[in-house]
Amino acid sequence: MKTPYKINAVFLLAKGNHEYYSFEDFTNDAKAFIKDVKKRNTICTIKASRSGMSRKFNFDRYNMLLNICYNQKFSFDPVAVGGCGMDMHWHLKYSTCEALLTKNEIEKHRINLLCSSGKIL
Repeated sequence: MKTPYKINAVFLLAKGNHEYYSFEDFTNDAKAFIKDVKKRNTICTIKASRSGMSRKFNFDRYNMLLNICYNQKFSFDPVAVGGCGMDMHWHLKYSTCEALLTKNEIEKHRINLLCSSGKIL
């Protein structure tokens, strides 16, 4: 993982109330998320918008982590991803991994490939 200083910078960019989710919770969830990505063991449900231009991903236990890394906000709600012409599930997981891991770790563990795997219910 990146240095604690760089990970803390990601944590501090998020807007909202830090009261219910500490930096220690964030780092513990980040380690567990990376471990689950490597084992291809992430679980989520997807709800598409009527237009199909956005999705809401509800992960088993990582909504707060993903919202902080991807949307820069503190929220346990499902993670909103907008756009079209891309694999939004992969994009969300890979963007989070980019925020947490160094480039060498991403290449070494083949995170690009692993982010496309996982259980979608």
